[in-house]
Amino acid sequence: MKIECLKKFDLGIPAKQVRSVPVSMGEGKEAVLFVYSLDEGVDPGEEYYHHPVDTLKLALFDMDGKRLWTRDLGPGVIPGIWFCPVLSLDLDKDGVDEIYFLNNINPDAPFSFIYRKLEAIDPRTGETAGRWDWPQNTFEERMSLSYRFYLVAGYAHGEPVLILSQGTYGDMYLQGYGPGMVKKWEKVIRMDEPGPRASHLTPVLDFNDDGVDELFWGERLLSVEDGHEVVCCDKFNYQGHSDIIIPYLDFKTGKKYIFTCREGDDREGVPRVVTFYPDGTRAWTALEHGHMHFAWLATLGNKEEYRRVVMAMDLVRYPGENGLVTEAPVEYYFDAFTGTPVELKLPCFGSWLIPIDINGDGFSEFYCSEGEYEGWLFDQHGEKIIKLEGMQVKNGVIIKEYPCEQLMLAGKDGIVRVYGDREAKGSEIFNFRHTYKGYHAFNQHLMASGYNHYRSNISCGI
Repeated sequence: MKIECLKKFDLGIPAKQVRSVPVSMGEGKEAVLFVYSLDEGVDPGEEYYHHPVDTLKLALFDMDGKRLWTRDLGPGVIPGIWFCPVLSLDLDKDGVDEIYFLNNINPDAPFSFIYRKLEAIDPRTGETAGRWDWPQNTFEERMSLSYRFYLVAGYAHGEPVLILSQGTYGDMYLQGYGPGMVKKWEKVIRMDEPGPRASHLTPVLDFNDDGVDELFWGERLLSVEDGHEVVCCDKFNYQGHSDIIIPYLDFKTGKKYIFTCREGDDREGVPRVVTFYPDGTRAWTALEHGHMHFAWLATLGNKEEYRRVVMAMDLVRYPGENGLVTEAPVEYYFDAFTGTPVELKLPCFGSWLIPIDINGDGFSEFYCSEGEYEGWLFDQHGEKIIKLEGMQVKNGVIIKEYPCEQLMLAGKDGIVRVYGDREAKGSEIFNFRHTYKGYHAFNQHLMASGYNHYRSNISCGI
């Protein structure tokens, strides 16, 4: 391996919140958008909300690291993932990605619904290209339910669809728009309807091979073409929230699976870790207790024999005298195809590690994002490779001129660095994963909405 910094982007401030999506500028030119703030991120949950210490900024850079423009969204936009999702998408099909984000045009009313607008920016100028009213349908919910907003997208027979959504835990609303912002469909899923709630991730993939992408809305797969429910896993057996949802494959057989870990719906006998077949039936289940807050999928082994392993972390958190207390996580490892418990010798908690195939051999390395080994990149056996600096922004094929997965880190010096292996070459497994229906490339455009960027949960799929 020859792991080096491949690109640098200077934000100018030691941001504690950084999101990023690629932006196509037309004529083969690419750019990188950053969404950042000195504030680490404001959550709408009543027990987690804090008053912002900074505003949210948008900045576009070319691939040489030159800043093209900057926009400060001001005090009206609360600098949190759920308050301000961002997405890049060529909805008008002119070869240039518009930048869509949820704005609030009243700087004096950060919780306003009236002044909350979906806005599009032309990346070539940084100017507003369109503005539309944001649906007010969660107005009467409590704060944690009111301000859970997503922007998602997909393709139906080659036609782009932009999806707005409101609500994660209670009533859920989704609206699909085609070119010209023409509404194609609207879907409402009420709290009292059977079936799971949404997830903090929104993978998008044509999972059933019909030419239309499905949105993984938690354990529901919704058609981006018309919003209909293609599959609903455990529809009459589970009504809680899925923290993580990951589609993946068996490379040898081509079989497809959907992995999820859960919180909520604590009825006796309801499994907390579940893997489904594409038709929504259960492949295997594990555990009947716990708040399974975080998970990942890794590929381990060698060319002759590989195995895919999932990690699920039980979050142990409770109210203390002056705030919430979080204890050491309880972690479980399973064979991804059978659910058989697996023992892994890792140098630290698995939930501190981020799977990434940085050398393209088809097998996972792990980046440690916290704790005593923070910054270290390990091989699959837990051996140290190199120490890097910075907060994880996202993983994946970020810089297209380099063929394998990279790691984007935001440093305390205000510089975002993209690290990769200059000697990397894609193996058969790597190339299979990364050419599968454009999944990995397209989901890079979703990395500034929800927790899609967080800990590589989308990037470790397929």
